[in-house]
Amino acid sequence: MVQFEKETIASQWQSLDIENDLLSEAARSIGAGSATDAGRFWRLPTEHPDPIVLAGGIPDDTALPTEDLINSFSKSIRDDFRESLMYGGWFGYEGLRQLIADRQNKIEGTNLLPDNIIMHNGSSGCLENVCKAFVGSGDIAIVESPSYSGTVRAIRGFRAEVVEVPMDKEGINPDLFKETVESLVAQGKRVKLFYTIPDYHNPMGNVTTLEIRKAILEICAEHKILIAEDAAYTEIYYDTPPPPSYYALSDGHGVIKMGSFSKILATGLRAGWIQARDELAAPLTKVRFDMGNSSLVHYALADLIESGKLDSHIDSMRDLYKSKCRTMVDSLRKYCDPYVELEEPEGGYFLWVKCTQTKAFDLIQAAAEEGVIFPLGSIFYVDSSLDDSHFRLAFTRAPFEHLEEASRRIGKAFEKVLDIQN
Repeated sequence: MVQFEKETIASQWQSLDIENDLLSEAARSIGAGSATDAGRFWRLPTEHPDPIVLAGGIPDDTALPTEDLINSFSKSIRDDFRESLMYGGWFGYEGLRQLIADRQNKIEGTNLLPDNIIMHNGSSGCLENVCKAFVGSGDIAIVESPSYSGTVRAIRGFRAEVVEVPMDKEGINPDLFKETVESLVAQGKRVKLFYTIPDYHNPMGNVTTLEIRKAILEICAEHKILIAEDAAYTEIYYDTPPPPSYYALSDGHGVIKMGSFSKILATGLRAGWIQARDELAAPLTKVRFDMGNSSLVHYALADLIESGKLDSHIDSMRDLYKSKCRTMVDSLRKYCDPYVELEEPEGGYFLWVKCTQTKAFDLIQAAAEEGVIFPLGSIFYVDSSLDDSHFRLAFTRAPFEHLEEASRRIGKAFEKVLDIQN
């Protein structure tokens, strides 16, 4: 019998160059990503004894409907343990999918059936499924500039080229979008996907206008470009709902809409859904190999929707986040008015702030010393050199008193940077 030597096994593996000899092309082509990409807090080192973190788009955990969640999970196990503790399957629990379809039909006037809904691990899981089914090596995916950095990494993970097109408070520029598409097509490239966050954008907080949505739909239909519509923030409007979705406007032709319970309920549930016509849903399930998501979570969510508790919670979140946004905006104008420009959003989680007298990089370093942590705007660009003046503030999780104090500290950081410059 051959003698087993643990040291020999270890030495054999330690001699391997994992980067060059073992990694896939996809793993070699992308970086490690940030904590924000992974859903955790992005933060700079700080020695401040009481740091305030305004980095991640996280719901206010003091307002989570914990008792309702406990009751719904308990009820699901007590009443349906055989099914709720089974594999979820590629589509997910049909009862939940029926409720989501009915709810979306009521909100948008669509005609969804349960099989037009595919449950996933949040909207990030939705996007991964979309890329796996439709995006290949060498394909082009267009994103808004700026856009959520985790999306860019996900698309690059499928060996696609990511091209950014500028946007402003009205949305992506349709003329530049069309010019970009036509230029890429003339180069013999296949533009396969357009990823967009049309409602309460991350990081800008803006809403794409109805006119721009219609223009983009026409361009994408002409060139057969699939639209991946990220609706993670759509229901967090403060007063008035946003315009009809790309999906509703096109009756789903050429559009896959991605919804999520992360922003309207809790990120840790890891539950989202794809909304797609039959002809697009079929290839999406064909490339799933994970046996689905948690049936228990699906059953609990179904109970929350059916009981009306989810809608009640969302209503309360709208009021809460509207108040937090107003507190953040008012306090920034109080302490930082000479140094910043900003558009007050009509919903969502974020403020997109422009530094008018200094570079954003210098500001966030000084702010970290003052004990306020938030990301640099340039991380939301494919080409980070395109922006040196913006930063993003996520105001939903921090207490009201922290929002006021954060603005005061940011104002102090601006003064410190400007003193050094002068």
